[in-house]
Amino acid sequence: MPRNTRTCGIRLILIAIVAVILIVAAFLIAQRWLAFTSGAELPADYPLRPDNLPQARVIEVVDGDTVRVRLDDREETVRLIGIDTPETVHPTRPVECFGAEASAQAHNLLDGQAVFLEADRSQSDADRYGRLLRYLWLRDGRLVNYELLRQGYAFEYTFDTPYRYQDIFQQAERDSRTAQHGLWSPSACAGQRIAAGQTPLAPTPVLPLSSAELCATTPPPESARDAPVIIVAVDKRAETVELRNATDASVDLSGWTLCSLRGGQVHPGIAGSLAPGASDLFPSTSGQPIWSDRERDDAALFDAQGRLISYWVDATTE
Repeated sequence: MPRNTRTCGIRLILIAIVAVILIVAAFLIAQRWLAFTSGAELPADYPLRPDNLPQARVIEVVDGDTVRVRLDDREETVRLIGIDTPETVHPTRPVECFGAEASAQAHNLLDGQAVFLEADRSQSDADRYGRLLRYLWLRDGRLVNYELLRQGYAFEYTFDTPYRYQDIFQQAERDSRTAQHGLWSPSACAGQRIAAGQTPLAPTPVLPLSSAELCATTPPPESARDAPVIIVAVDKRAETVELRNATDASVDLSGWTLCSLRGGQVHPGIAGSLAPGASDLFPSTSGQPIWSDRERDDAALFDAQGRLISYWVDATTE
């Protein structure tokens, strides 16, 4: 093959690659620009709408998570994947707290709007009522299912199997709950599924277990956090325990409990504080034997809230 022909072929391939890159970049820029010009400034980590989705027109908002659309030459009812809004039109259940607000927000987002419908292969095409299961995208790049979650108008809902956007939807619910947005606000529903107008129940305070109660439990070793403090070693004959601060901040050990699990006994003497990265020995102050010298005797360390911080497995065999 002549050299000029090979060179020309390589140039054509490079031009094609560059063209594809430019087309993709133009699409992304256009989507962000449309979002910006429409007033919807999307975060940098916001999910991107896939290409080539079918378009429809919303003709009715049924409630917060269900709409009717005109798709091609037919009408379809669409149930939004991954969310569940408080009820407003259920035939056998009362209107729920924040249901009216969720429906109003769905109207605000969707009334008369052109939308893109995204199916999910991990889910059925339709539910048992014949409603299409879809994600709804607005032309400005916003994902309606996600917006209702992050604004506090919906609960995350996994029907049966994990779905495409499950991780970011669950994170959106956590963020909304932490910020007390919408239905998570104590002045609204406090995140409870209750009837509209009903006062949310005050959370029942959970008191931490006493030291004796903690040592009577059998905590699973894998649930230990191993932070901020680690049990380095237990000298059962000397009745001393070595603890190490695994962080770069001082740790106050007030109210902490160290347990000999075989006998269900408290190792008294855990007090004071540990400097960043420091280790220290804590002898038992009971004057009586706590640890079993002849049999396996694991140790568990709990913080002042009763959370398992560290678990030491006794490898002693005699």
